[in-house]
Amino acid sequence: MSKGKKILVIEKEEEARELMVMRLESRHHKVIQASSTPLAMRALEREVLDLILLSTDMEPVDGKPLLQVIRSRSHLMAVPIILLAKESNLTELMLGHEKGYDDFIIKPVNPLVLQIRVNLSISKTQERVEANALTHLPGNHAIEKIVSKKIRAGEKFSVLYIDVNHFKSFNDRYGFQKGDDVILQTARLLVATSSAVSSAGECFVGHLGGDDFIVVTPPELEDVFARQFLDDFDSVMPTYYSKEDREAGCIRVENRRGEMENFPLMSCSVAACTNLYKNYSSLREISQDAVEVKSFLKTQPGSHYLQDRRFMPIQKIDEAVHILAPEIKASARRHKKSRVDPLGQVLLSAGLINESQLSEALKKHFETGQRLGQTLIGMNLVPSHEVGKMLEQKLKLPYFRLKDWSPSPELRELFTGDLIARHRVMPVEVTEGAVKLAMCDPFDIRTLDMIERITGLKPIPCLALEDEFEVFLEKNFPSQPVDIN
Repeated sequence: MSKGKKILVIEKEEEARELMVMRLESRHHKVIQASSTPLAMRALEREVLDLILLSTDMEPVDGKPLLQVIRSRSHLMAVPIILLAKESNLTELMLGHEKGYDDFIIKPVNPLVLQIRVNLSISKTQERVEANALTHLPGNHAIEKIVSKKIRAGEKFSVLYIDVNHFKSFNDRYGFQKGDDVILQTARLLVATSSAVSSAGECFVGHLGGDDFIVVTPPELEDVFARQFLDDFDSVMPTYYSKEDREAGCIRVENRRGEMENFPLMSCSVAACTNLYKNYSSLREISQDAVEVKSFLKTQPGSHYLQDRRFMPIQKIDEAVHILAPEIKASARRHKKSRVDPLGQVLLSAGLINESQLSEALKKHFETGQRLGQTLIGMNLVPSHEVGKMLEQKLKLPYFRLKDWSPSPELRELFTGDLIARHRVMPVEVTEGAVKLAMCDPFDIRTLDMIERITGLKPIPCLALEDEFEVFLEKNFPSQPVDIN
């Protein structure tokens, strides 16, 4: 078995977690730890994983078991999951062997058993699952399987074929390693877009190979997915070029005839087909229509999104061809519920950062999964209080600066340290019938409702920055787990 697999250990019990981490790291695996469901969800969105060890004691997500949530994400469907369960759960596990996990280990975990089960699980998965070796996204077989399933079930869906334009010229100029970086970044952007437009995991992201990807979405998400992805792609990809090439807007590369030729910077084509207007019987049929659409897009400069509407009456030509222009991005922005990227435009307009810095920050934002504001702070481009003030204006919520602030004993006792760390919320003031809260996610309705039930006080949310909250947590609640990512 090959060494150096990336393994996520999701376990509440610190002693058990550390024992597993120690054993796995001694076998040269890279191990990521998560002591709570929110920390696990962050790691699942950010990391390309080879294996997940999941305790059955973890809290559900929106009422769904964490195991079910993991399996609903297309980029995780090929990742083996080993459940960590108590012996009292054995009967339930044996009866539920079709519920999405690959194996289980009884707790307390025997280190030798752990090592054997991990090796076997990874080996079996590599043999039976077709996933792209670079991106770990599902491959052709999985893509065909999910489309066929939707056709048999009579579901309405859209299929988006994503193709990176001028990728070969980039590869020739910058080398295969840089080319792989671009492919990985494209995969990250697609997965991030999937999470942003549908937290319920309704979008399936697959990798056909090379610079060709496929996305299967509900028809109502097709347009916003394509626009948001292209917007992000065009923001990030120029950062992979040298400053000289970016300024020139092209690169000079030898073509197939052995002659030097100018090639544009990379752009992207998104060709979409839907069964709203045509009954498809197979992925092959869809592919044939998509190829014709994509062929047209390849003749156009820049990034484009086009839906095949030949089977639907077209009233205007601009209803068929969607060229990404500033005046038509509003429809996409309305759907960006979890997006924070417009912050970049606010900081840009205020003169706090320039276009090049914003592009680099966006690139890092998608690579790490950090919020854009925290990425800008981490790159020392913008002071945290400036980000806080800009977000205050944008979100119409007061910003509470946790830096250098210390809670009173009464405020410290209002919530448990575990609740503060897990939900990223801190009471900062109690008035008659109300409690003011510093929150990293001030729009988290579930947490606000929970606090109102616990305290009997009306919650008043304020915005707290993630990096300031982490420092505050380390200083005031050092025994609580901190998400260092």
